[in-house]
Amino acid sequence: MFKYKSLLFILLLFLFVTGCDGLKMPKSIFETSERAKYERSFSGSDSLMSGWKASFSSAKVNHLKIKDGSSLTVFNLSSEALGYSIELEKGDLLIIETDLDNSDKKIFVDLLDHNTEAETTKTDLITNNRFLKKIDHTATYKIILQPEIDNAATFKIKIYTQPSLHFPVAGKGNKNVQSFWGASRDGGGRSHEGVDIFAPRGTPVVAVAEGFITRTGNHGLGGKQVWLRDNAIGNSHYYAHLDSVLTQSGNLVKVGDTLGLVGNTGNAAGGATHLHFGIYSTGGAVNPYPYIRQRAVPKFVGESNFEKMSGRFAKSGTHIRAGSGTQYEILSTIDQKTQVKILASDGLWSHVKLSDGREGFISEGRLE
Repeated sequence: MFKYKSLLFILLLFLFVTGCDGLKMPKSIFETSERAKYERSFSGSDSLMSGWKASFSSAKVNHLKIKDGSSLTVFNLSSEALGYSIELEKGDLLIIETDLDNSDKKIFVDLLDHNTEAETTKTDLITNNRFLKKIDHTATYKIILQPEIDNAATFKIKIYTQPSLHFPVAGKGNKNVQSFWGASRDGGGRSHEGVDIFAPRGTPVVAVAEGFITRTGNHGLGGKQVWLRDNAIGNSHYYAHLDSVLTQSGNLVKVGDTLGLVGNTGNAAGGATHLHFGIYSTGGAVNPYPYIRQRAVPKFVGESNFEKMSGRFAKSGTHIRAGSGTQYEILSTIDQKTQVKILASDGLWSHVKLSDGREGFISEGRLE
């Protein structure tokens, strides 16, 4: 009996100690973020780490923006962080690619949601020159890129999106989508919970993701239909108005497997043949178009001469803008010829940093 009382006392004492302010176990001990692990293992001076953290904090709150499909050359980035805001939609697959040929160089990636200021993914590393992230809600995000301390890197980078799902009609694409999410139906009595993809009768409709068939049937507005549950997220993908169904409930399917053929059954009878495609998550129907919208993959920016990028001056009267183009807001104006440090460039505009800490984009024509 005394043994059990002793164990109970030790347990209560442990809970009390770990619950006292100042005696809590550091949260970072259990943190799996690559940034946190790096900070714990860093053996250099405290001043270097403080500077590294300060650069991250500065990038987190800056007002710089990029668009989907941006391609930059990053010049001799050493400890400094690049921070860019970008608009992303639920269903996008965010891709960051580099051309680094030295696997020893670590580039950290943070993805933050502007609306909540919360980290949407723990700090990760660009691995094998790629970083991938499926976007689960539409928002303005901040992408922060930062190399490890004192490991200067000059490299090219592309930041772009791709559809996170395979296109559901074989051989077709964006131009075949002619009725979109939210369109009025039944004289305004309901809205369209999907997209319509027009194609000739008999065109195969295919699995957009790996998963299993939860049900098939021929009933209601959808006529002949297939429901596919994906393995990755658990969303249900709805294929309607089929001419024929070529799968059955319980089947396991891979991306691109044929599930049926385009038709006009259900309430589409007599109309143009098409596939109604919808996606349903735990919160109900979601706009499927960002999940399947096809888009071009940008190329790496052309060769840049680093020597020409060092020791540059901005002319008096130069506007520093929030992005690479005159459509972006002016953050400040340089009132006299000023030396700038070029962090990155797309060939026409350069992301610069001044000695007073100001950052922004300057037109190449304003540099000498």
